[in-house]
Amino acid sequence: MLSLSGKKILLSIHLLLISIWIGTLIAILLLLLVKQTQFNIAYFPALDKTVFLLFDSIIMNVSIAVAITGLLFSMFTTWGFFRFHWITIKWISIVGLALIIMFLQGPAVNGMASLSDVFLQEVRNNPDYLKFEHRRIIYTLIQLCLLTFIVFISVLKPWGQRKVRRVPNRKLVLSIGIFLGVILAASSIMQYLQLVHFRNLQINEINLNQINDGYYTGTASFGFEYEVGVQIENHAIAKIDILKNRDSFYARQAEGIKYKLIREQKINIDAVTGATTTSKVLLKAVESALSR
Repeated sequence: MLSLSGKKILLSIHLLLISIWIGTLIAILLLLLVKQTQFNIAYFPALDKTVFLLFDSIIMNVSIAVAITGLLFSMFTTWGFFRFHWITIKWISIVGLALIIMFLQGPAVNGMASLSDVFLQEVRNNPDYLKFEHRRIIYTLIQLCLLTFIVFISVLKPWGQRKVRRVPNRKLVLSIGIFLGVILAASSIMQYLQLVHFRNLQINEINLNQINDGYYTGTASFGFEYEVGVQIENHAIAKIDILKNRDSFYARQAEGIKYKLIREQKINIDAVTGATTTSKVLLKAVESALSR
């Protein structure tokens, strides 16, 4: 069990993280408001990328830290998980926030960032972009409401204590919690290191003047074999076909890399924002095709 000073420190960290989370959401809403009043479409990609970075680097990490500090508080204090009604409702709200971030707001933020990165000034007329924009505003507001509700019940502690007929074995609960936490942490670290490896892949530039006209195919692997076809005409990239790709939202967004390649006429370019890993692997497949 935590000492009184330990509880105060942990609670302070927990509240600080929630404050950062709320502040970042407010910053995102302000950026969206600026974007609504900003008629210069040239700024859209920069604004969308800024929102993506705030979401990906702050909200994603802070939300995990909030869940971890809340978990520690429930495990190592007398509050528990289900002893009080308000704590149970708080955990339900946190799970709801996690689902919103992973399956609703995340795709909307990544979708807008990738589309504006690929199509630049032409993105405003893209129906998918407008759909993502609407969803991003809605899910940001829902997050703010849920976080405000969590702070409200954490301060007031309403509804009192539940009548628990059977007290669970605390040592067993702690052991299971620590075991699952270690597995989750190890899995997350391994996945992160793997993603970093592929995001840092070196793409070697190809001299298109040395490539004869024709259709070239190439592959690259990242737990899945990606395949592309590249049409070269007059020593320029005329068309790129994605012949084999994962059937997922982020993988489909990464296919926008072909438009960037045709526009810039070189293969050592930045990956698609919001779909970095898959677009990087697709670039490696293009390199493989033209290296032949």
